[in-house]
Amino acid sequence: MLSPGARIDHLNAEQWRRLTGLVYPLENGRKLFLLHEAGVPVRLFDTVAGDLAVPKDRIKDFQACADALRLQNAQVEEVWVLDPEAFAKKMSEIQAQTAFGTELDVYALFDFDERMKISGYAVSPRRDLLWRGIPLRRVQRFVEKMLPDSCSYVLGVFDGDLLWASLIVGFEGRKIVSITTTDALPAEDVKDVVGRDQHPFLLSVVANTFGRPAFGWFVEKAVFEAYMKAKDIDDKDEIFQRAIMENQATFDFSILVDRGITAFSPINPGEAAVQGADREANPRTRTPVANGEPGPSAY
Repeated sequence: MLSPGARIDHLNAEQWRRLTGLVYPLENGRKLFLLHEAGVPVRLFDTVAGDLAVPKDRIKDFQACADALRLQNAQVEEVWVLDPEAFAKKMSEIQAQTAFGTELDVYALFDFDERMKISGYAVSPRRDLLWRGIPLRRVQRFVEKMLPDSCSYVLGVFDGDLLWASLIVGFEGRKIVSITTTDALPAEDVKDVVGRDQHPFLLSVVANTFGRPAFGWFVEKAVFEAYMKAKDIDDKDEIFQRAIMENQATFDFSILVDRGITAFSPINPGEAAVQGADREANPRTRTPVANGEPGPSAY
C-alpha cells in the first residue's frame, strides 16, 4: 500500500522510537526446529535448550508432527518442521518471482502464502501472517473495502493524559502517500490534546492540516502494547474489542460510513453508523450511480 513517492517526515523522535520498539520487536520467542531429509528426521533443535534427541520414526504428516511436538513441549511457543534442501530451493523460486516496484505488503503476503505450500514444511500453531505485529491481510481488505480515496488514519496512544505515541498515515487512491507524527501539526493545537477524550479535536486538527477527512484508533498505552505483542489475530481481536467495551480505547470511524463528512466537517465520534458493514454493502453509503440511486453492492 506504500506509494513509491510517499513522504516520511516530521517524525517525533521519541514517539517514533516508542512505536518502532513495538512494531519491530525482537523475535526472541522460544522455538523448536525439526529438520528432516525427505521425511527422515536428522536434527531437533530447541533455541533455548539446544540439540535434543532426534525422533526415530519417519514423518508421514508434517503438520501433525509439528502439532504433536508443540503439545509435547509446552514451554515452546512455535514448532517448525522442514526439509532444509527443499525449503531453500522453493524459497529461491519464490524470491525469483519478485519484480521491481512490488509493494512490501503485497510481497509479504505472497511470500507467506507460497511458503506455506512448500512440501515437507509445517509450522505449529498455524497462524495467518502478522507482519511486524500487524494483521496484514485484514488491513489490506479494510483499505480496499472501507477507505475513501483520500483520508488520514490517526493512531493516538495515551499514557494517562500524555500522548505517548502517534502516527498519521495519509492515503490517496488507497495508497499511503505520507507517514508522520503529530510533529506535523500546529504545536499550539497539539498542546491542547490532553487525554484520550480529546481525540475528536485531534481528528479535526489532522483533517484541517492535511485537507483530508480523518479517522483513527485512540488507545491506552497498556492496551496498545498488549495488542502489538499478541501472538495471533484472535488474541488481537479480543484485546481490541475488550478495550472498547471497557472504555480503554476508541475507534472513531465516522468518515468511513458517512460520506457527508468532509475534511472540514465537524467530527462526531458518537455516530458510527453500521458496525462491521462494508461501505458498498451498506445502502446508505454505496457509491451513487448515474440516476442518483445507491449503486449495487459489489460484494
